[in-house]
Amino acid sequence: MAGVQTDIATQDSMGFQGAVPISGTALNSAGYTAVQFTESSTLTSIAGFGFSGTWTAHTFPAGSIIRGRITSFQLASGRAIAYLARA
Repeated sequence: MAGVQTDIATQDSMGFQGAVPISGTALNSAGYTAVQFTESSTLTSIAGFGFSGTWTAHTFPAGSIIRGRITSFQLASGRAIAYLARA
């Protein structure tokens, strides 16, 4: 069974469940495995396993990626691609 779990983790890390472009400032809460910023961006908030809070003081340059079990996030500015988590 270890091979099956490894395959699932690998698939999730590569966006196997799909991705959505994010360009507005609405709260996004579909559940994600990663958020990749496509232009210089700031977050209003982010929540997930092991991190949370208001991150407005940090600017993420284009190409930056936050990986993990992200339950929700909200852009204050910029654009991103959000990789969907397994349902």
